[in-house]
Amino acid sequence: MSRALPQAPIRSITDYIDRIKRLRRLWDVDDENDSVWFRGHLVVNWRLIPKLYRPEFKDSDEAEIRFQFQSRALQLLENRRRPTTEWEWYFLMQHYGAPTRLLDWTDNPLVALYFALNDPRSGGPPPDQDAAVWVLNPAWLNRHLRQGIDGAMLSDWVEAEPYLPDLENAFAGEEVRVHKAAAMDPPHVDRRLAAQGSRFVIFGRSRDLLRAKAARAQRGRRRQLAMIQIDRQAASTIRADLELCGITRPLLFPDLEALCADICRKSRRKD
Repeated sequence: MSRALPQAPIRSITDYIDRIKRLRRLWDVDDENDSVWFRGHLVVNWRLIPKLYRPEFKDSDEAEIRFQFQSRALQLLENRRRPTTEWEWYFLMQHYGAPTRLLDWTDNPLVALYFALNDPRSGGPPPDQDAAVWVLNPAWLNRHLRQGIDGAMLSDWVEAEPYLPDLENAFAGEEVRVHKAAAMDPPHVDRRLAAQGSRFVIFGRSRDLLRAKAARAQRGRRRQLAMIQIDRQAASTIRADLELCGITRPLLFPDLEALCADICRKSRRKD
């Protein structure tokens, strides 16, 4: 069988899983011991850029954003465990939508497919656009964009320290000291992080994963970062099949708001 990866948009979950299997073979990823990460995009031509580096947040102050979140989120934590480290706060604010240098990934391919096909505002991808799921080998990323890390980085490792200055030092003017991005496994400080199999890529001064030197240099089989395009005309069928597989909003957002939204969706008149 050819090891080349087909480029045509996928039209079913079966096509999608087959494409992932081909990628793993192409990359020589061990089925039992090596992790592959996934990220869903509603629009196929979206870039791999964290929210803090997107045009609408060009003039934002990361230290001020962190301070505002930590000071105002305390009253909203209720019975949840309070984050105890700078990193736990940072992962939490990213997961709830604040602009950070983190880019969300998941270790569950069906979760990424769900997010590629379900816009929380409109219920689906734009009708005139294909969607996409990006696939990444985090071990490859850390081998080629950072030196000396085998697999995903943990936030309490010394290698992680340059990526997130202490908040007080950040206000005093200390800046991020590294350029390259790195793959990180977060502590699951929130039920959503655990439910969604959340993983992250943390950016330094570089702003676009696709323009990173190693990502541009590693072509074909050597570059273990790939996109799977999803035919927009198959979106509704794939969404229905995901629901049959149990990949639903209440599963991924285990709270009362998601539960009620799902009840409303199922109870709404179809005419």
